[in-house]
Amino acid sequence: MRIRSWATMAFLVTMIALGVVVAAPTAATAGAPTELVIADSMSGANFQTYWQKNVIPAIKQSLGVTIRYLVTSDAEQIQKTKAWKPGQGDSHIIFAKSIATWVTSGVPLETLTAANVPNSAKIDPSFLKSNEGVDLQSKALLYWRTSYALIHNSQYIKIPPKSWKEFYDRRAEFKGHIGLIRADAKSSAAWRQRLVFLHAFLKEKMAMPMAQLEKDPAFQDAWNKLKDFTKYAKLPLPSEPVNLFEDYNSGDTWISLYAQDYALWSARQGTMPPTIRATYPEEGADEIGTGYFAVPANIPQEYKEVAFKVLNYLLSDDQQIRLITTMWQYPGTDITDQVPAIAWEMVPKLDVLVKTAVPRERIRKDMIDYIKDHAKELTP
Repeated sequence: MRIRSWATMAFLVTMIALGVVVAAPTAATAGAPTELVIADSMSGANFQTYWQKNVIPAIKQSLGVTIRYLVTSDAEQIQKTKAWKPGQGDSHIIFAKSIATWVTSGVPLETLTAANVPNSAKIDPSFLKSNEGVDLQSKALLYWRTSYALIHNSQYIKIPPKSWKEFYDRRAEFKGHIGLIRADAKSSAAWRQRLVFLHAFLKEKMAMPMAQLEKDPAFQDAWNKLKDFTKYAKLPLPSEPVNLFEDYNSGDTWISLYAQDYALWSARQGTMPPTIRATYPEEGADEIGTGYFAVPANIPQEYKEVAFKVLNYLLSDDQQIRLITTMWQYPGTDITDQVPAIAWEMVPKLDVLVKTAVPRERIRKDMIDYIKDHAKELTP
């Protein structure tokens, strides 16, 4: 190991004298590529910042690999990847918005198992089997899990509601301070906030065809509750998430269903109040969101080997713990017992999310379309 400065040498000598074992940074294999491209179609502004400020420097320091970071979309990247000839691909790791779309696209992808990415053995096999109802065929590895949650400002709400039914019953207590984005907004929160509310009162009936469900008395009762609940929101309803955040900062909004990771990250960045906390209602806050990696098969073989090492590093205990302590994303690997206890003061434990999450099959397009088509009914 080459010592690059007297300060570094002094540090190493001190550590050795104290009996501390000091490991040299893992160097890239001689002759192997030292630069990879990660094509990211998944990350929002918060996670793009995390990649550039935290993850990429850590990969460089630990593996000696420089990462070129490309923000793209699934459609664009799939089109490019399909045009590659074998051995000529130039994007080496895909962080996909929809891994199911990639697997069914016809793009050749590498098989990823514990044989080439050892830390993948720590991933719950059910997440490796399928996603969005698509058999993943061992072509993808889970990186993180996340969800929407009930985001509340603990400065104003000391005891948040434990269920949607309790939230509805206590609506007068929060009148004028409930954050609901307009039902005709572009953000998915526009339909998501309403869908999970309806699910709390309907549950199993959510599996009924929409044409049948809308005639059911239980649905009509839940829909009327939703319209009534909306009257207790902060008015006028914000048109986009940025307006919702502004309402939190002004103290006008105290509680809302929104993305847990983005809200808590924003609180740490100073763009939302530092007293923001997250809870999951008993009937569910949302489905479990997932982020997956894939490696295109039409890249040079020497790049595949380095890509496997990078993925293994991203699934290491250190990097997985950083996901929740820095970004409030649940680890993709089974290491929640290693997460510092202070993290659970900010977010519910993963088992709470797993128990309460809305089943993916109940997040239905026909229900989403129904909410969008009846947006006027949900706008006081």
